[in-house]
Amino acid sequence: AIVMTAAVENGSTTENSAPNNTAPAETEPTKPAAEPTKPAAEEKKSAKPDPISLEGVEVSEDLAKRVLKQLEYYFGDRNLPQDRFMLREVAVDNGWISLNTMLNFKRLAGICNDKAKIAKIVSDSSSELLQLHEENNRIRRNPDKPLPKGTEAEKSIVNAKTVYIKGFSTDLTIDGAEKWFEPHGAVAYIKMRKDAENKFKGSVFVEFEQQSDCDAFLAKEGLKCGEEEIVKMLRADYYKSKNQKVKDTKNEKRTAQLGEVPPVQVENVEYEKGLVLRVDGLEGTDLTREQFKDVFEGKGLEWVTFNKGDPQANLRFAKSAVEALESVKLDGKFIVAEKELTATLIE
Repeated sequence: AIVMTAAVENGSTTENSAPNNTAPAETEPTKPAAEPTKPAAEEKKSAKPDPISLEGVEVSEDLAKRVLKQLEYYFGDRNLPQDRFMLREVAVDNGWISLNTMLNFKRLAGICNDKAKIAKIVSDSSSELLQLHEENNRIRRNPDKPLPKGTEAEKSIVNAKTVYIKGFSTDLTIDGAEKWFEPHGAVAYIKMRKDAENKFKGSVFVEFEQQSDCDAFLAKEGLKCGEEEIVKMLRADYYKSKNQKVKDTKNEKRTAQLGEVPPVQVENVEYEKGLVLRVDGLEGTDLTREQFKDVFEGKGLEWVTFNKGDPQANLRFAKSAVEALESVKLDGKFIVAEKELTATLIE
């Protein structure tokens, strides 16, 4: 079964009624326009939804597979640790989330917007990840399935089978991406990468379920999406190449300033104020540059100056750094990989 970690980047759960070999996009769900404040959340806790009767409810096998796959993604290892909306919801009522709330997710609602059918699907499934409330109106992640702690060994396993692929049409949908990957093996998740305007960039990160499928995919030559041949590499190699380009550019500028070679044209740019955050509180953590990039996906993050083990990091944004920071806070706190950090605007 496809069970997420979404975020990326660790365990998996086997589901006997698992569907095909694709998984939902990590960034797909559309959350409600505004998350509740803490007092509103407390009020929500006391306002229980009405019980749902499952008498006479019938569900097709195909619909059951699709709904179960999507629910296991939302509550899975890849998505739940990084999904601020979900984390907020599971903290309100002992992990339970009402089906009313779940139907705020556009993708789930697009598959099935009938709460009784969704409850029936979870009730009849043999999922080890999901639990249905006795009133059939709420679901949660099984408390006996705690989220993985993300040890270095687990991260290494995930990184070894996570791939960067570029060359897709920018109008590709998650459904189209799932279909494209079907012949290449079972995947744990597909992350559609977005630009500062939250538009698809034409590239994805994909984690394969099996290392052998990942290796086979990387070995294939001439793979295309439409008429364009795709570029593919391990995600770790992609980040290395990006970091190397940044270093090379800095070295070129430094060399030119020292006069060791004929100077290259270096544009003198005055950056607008209010674009850079300094993040403190990193001592003793195992956070990585990529985790900051994941948190600020689609928020205009341009670069991160940080190496693992550094006491602080600098993050530069295309637009207001404060707005980007406020948009990712959870209950007023800036949290990355379950660690609360302090971020300060650099003027």
